[in-house]
Order: sequence, then C-alpha cells, then structure tokens
Amino acid sequence: MPKLAYALCLICLTMANPVTASAQDWKSGLGLGFEKMQRVWRGLSEAPQMTQCRLASRKAYKGKQICVYKGANRTFVAVYNDASGYCSNAMQCRYDPNSGKSIKSLVRAFTDAQDKID
Repeated sequence: MPKLAYALCLICLTMANPVTASAQDWKSGLGLGFEKMQRVWRGLSEAPQMTQCRLASRKAYKGKQICVYKGANRTFVAVYNDASGYCSNAMQCRYDPNSGKSIKSLVRAFTDAQDKID
C-alpha cells in the first residue's frame, strides 16, 4: 500500500506542476519542431531522412560540454549540455551528407563560443 500512495502522490505532483514548452523550442535544433511536423502530417512536406549517429567526440570546457555525433556520409550533429551531463552512445539524427562540418570544427566553434561568454 505505501508504494501505491507514493505513486499517486508522484502523479499528483507531476500534474500539478506541468512543464511548459517555450516558444523558442522549435529553434533549438533538437527534433523537427511542431510546425514542421504539422506540415509533414498534412502531406505538405516530406519527412526528413534520418540516420543512426554514433558518439564521435566529447569535450567538457568551462562547465559546459559538447557531444559530437557522426552518421552516414559525413553527417555530423552536436549536442550541448552541462559538463556533468550525459552523452548517449548513439542517437537518430537528420541525414545531412557531406555537410562540410567536421568534429574538429564543431569542437573549435564550441570552445571559441565559451571563451566569448567570459
């Protein structure tokens, strides 16, 4: 019975304090964004092709961290979080062949941006 009470309390707290999405979420670079998905669902645009990206590099610098993932045909994507954050070993990312990016250029841009913040 205590487990049930705990679960009900947790559900009530979650419902009482919902997390709201900010208006800038679609610009974050993570996911497709709600507006684009609506166009895909309506058949007005094509869903982007996805590929499996694997962790290629991780660097912590000045309390922040960059996780660089590499996929098929030189598809690169970077994820930024706190230095103690978690980088998964693999993720689905949008297929962007021969984008002109490299692991080194993404890490360098990240460290340069962190230097400008200070």
